[in-house]
Amino acid sequence: MLGHVLLAIPDARLRARLRRTLSQADVLVEHVDNPDELWSRLARTSADMLVAVRSAIPDPATATIGSLRGLPDSPEVVVLDRHSHAEDRAQLLAAGAFAVLDEALSSHALRDVVTAILARRRSETTGSLVARRALPEPRLDDFITSSPAMKTFMELVHRVVASDTSLLILGETGVGKEHLARAIHAESPRATGPFIAVNCGALAETLLESELFGHEAGAFTGATRTRRGSFEMAHKGVVFLDEIGELPQHLQVKLLHVLQRREIQRLGGEAAIGIDVRIMAATNRDIAVDVETKHFRPDLYYRLSVVTLSIPPLRERRDDIRVLVDSYLDYFRGHIRRNVTGTTAEALAALENYPWPGNVRELVNILERAMLLVTGDRIRVQDLPAAVRNSGGVPDEIPRPAANDPRSRALPAHVLNRTWRDARDTMLADFEYAYLSALLHETGGRINETARRAGIEPRSLFDKLKRHGLRKETFRPGRIDEP
Repeated sequence: MLGHVLLAIPDARLRARLRRTLSQADVLVEHVDNPDELWSRLARTSADMLVAVRSAIPDPATATIGSLRGLPDSPEVVVLDRHSHAEDRAQLLAAGAFAVLDEALSSHALRDVVTAILARRRSETTGSLVARRALPEPRLDDFITSSPAMKTFMELVHRVVASDTSLLILGETGVGKEHLARAIHAESPRATGPFIAVNCGALAETLLESELFGHEAGAFTGATRTRRGSFEMAHKGVVFLDEIGELPQHLQVKLLHVLQRREIQRLGGEAAIGIDVRIMAATNRDIAVDVETKHFRPDLYYRLSVVTLSIPPLRERRDDIRVLVDSYLDYFRGHIRRNVTGTTAEALAALENYPWPGNVRELVNILERAMLLVTGDRIRVQDLPAAVRNSGGVPDEIPRPAANDPRSRALPAHVLNRTWRDARDTMLADFEYAYLSALLHETGGRINETARRAGIEPRSLFDKLKRHGLRKETFRPGRIDEP
């Protein structure tokens, strides 16, 4: 993260000394000319630290410092006072000031204080980002493989881990592009820095620009405070731009400038801010075609694709399915707490024959679902979704004599081996999976249209898709169709 220090120092000589002392590659130093403007400025800007002389802090100073600590960014406060008394210092510290220092303190000592504060802020920021994931740290060892194609691919990955060059990661939906980017970051020299992921296709154009580059207060309607963008937050780390093919043209120009100059300009701002980040980008589009059709700038493409990593889809490395199944079953055993030791030979054959349009992500979701539904210690064919069962050439129905009741129908073979409640839940889950897959295929993955045809709310549809491990992107035109 790029540190931001705000100075409230009316004396020009002292302010100049502080700027020289505090300015370094990882710190952005700004000052307020008029102390009367300080509080409105703090309400509108984002800062890690305020360094102010005692006279610039309105009385009662303890209440003022307390209100500063209540701001959204909760900046640390360092007070400079040449004539402070022990009782005043104690009150300011009790109110929340990080330190009360003599104005005559050496530049070296002041720099140490600021460095310690910013190091703690960066650590807290990085820690909160990791905590939000609530998942184990990705490692390159996660990409276990028996496939010759995947082994060759991973050899290339290992060669670029230690470099600082930009990466373009290509692959279909669900192959693990972001997981690979996080694993490369975790084993690179930047591992102690933040990893900031931005989905370029998930935000409106104006919001995306602010998300990437930040904005100044008043840059647009509703921008009441200055906000740091992803590039500033990722200083000394990595910015991962997912779905880079969705980036609008004018933001492609700004991203090219970042790659060339290693500096950004906030939305509505004028000052250039130097940043130190590694950029990784990913897309499931054919980006070379986008370049030819002028949807993507060729100069940006060449800058991003210094090294291109194309992850093979799961259907092209079926040798990996067995080892992936064993690996994820081991993982889920510790999280779901179900004693499932493996799969039957028939279930594994079905998994190996399925074309996996959703790739590894779909495999993971299906295994998790199966572990939740299985009644024994091994996953059977009947514990898998209908689409996977049918791909294995396993009979799905047992013909039964027709009854007088016209509602009589043939039943799936596994139903009679379950209780009524389990059979009902399993068949309902299979029906939902098959119904939603078919409907999404017909609508090209359009959520609103799918929800309208299903007669349910879009929010309810999203919940069902999440439960079954289905993603709208899998069904967009140009993707591989569901079987």
